[in-house]
Amino acid sequence: MKNHIFKLLLLLTFLLPSLYSSAQPGQGQLESVKAEYLTRRLNLSPEEAQKFWPVYRNYQKDLHKIMMERRKARQEQKKSGEQVDELEFEADILEVRKRYRKEFSEVLPAQKVNLLYQAENDFRQQLIKELGERRKQ
Repeated sequence: MKNHIFKLLLLLTFLLPSLYSSAQPGQGQLESVKAEYLTRRLNLSPEEAQKFWPVYRNYQKDLHKIMMERRKARQEQKKSGEQVDELEFEADILEVRKRYRKEFSEVLPAQKVNLLYQAENDFRQQLIKELGERRKQ
């Protein structure tokens, strides 16, 4: 029951406004929920969290930069008709993940670093699932 309330609250408060608004006003709140989720899943101690979150924020910024470049390339593709090299963007994302895996390993035990990527994926899948369920209702 608690899990369902959390999911509904997450969708209503954070996800839907950010999906339907170009400015994404709920994005900061969504990131807060994600941070809480990751902290819980990784079982971060206060000391680990203090070291982890600055590195994670840089990781997110680097990934965001690639995503924005991809979006820009797709928009330009519509104008010019040239194909976007999606594999190049995926390779860039993989390189960022590899680089930050090393950085995360400097602040977290290997077990938690391995769990991080799975926890991120699980969080994303949970949001997608909840959005799908919400659209059905």
